[in-house]
Amino acid sequence: MVEEQTLERPTGIDVGTALLDEYMEIKGELSPLEKRLREVRDRLRDLVTEHGHFVDEARGVAVHVEARFRKEYDAERLVAVFPRLAGCVKSAVDTNQLEACVTAGMVTETELERSGVLTRSLHSRALIVKPLGQRPAGVARR
Repeated sequence: MVEEQTLERPTGIDVGTALLDEYMEIKGELSPLEKRLREVRDRLRDLVTEHGHFVDEARGVAVHVEARFRKEYDAERLVAVFPRLAGCVKSAVDTNQLEACVTAGMVTETELERSGVLTRSLHSRALIVKPLGQRPAGVARR
């Protein structure tokens, strides 16, 4: 006859509480680092925006700023010119639904731009630190 084995937690140890404690401890240690990383990244991005891109061969990286654009649409004009897309317009244009309509081929971005319903606005500037390729054998990380 085989005895049934049951797994029991040792008394006095709550795994959930222990994991929560560890999570809170790690989060407490990382939060200041994340804040500092954001601050340094923002300052570096501003510097590169003002003075231009650069390459650091010792670290094997190229640093530049890349503009990120957000699409915006004139809702009234969109419906006036393309009535079949009225379902994409709420109080503001539902860009996700409109993107789906573009993907489905109901209209092209060229048509939207030509009719003046598509505009692009600068959403953010992303700092890009891109590896140059393989690091020479004699170059150590700093």
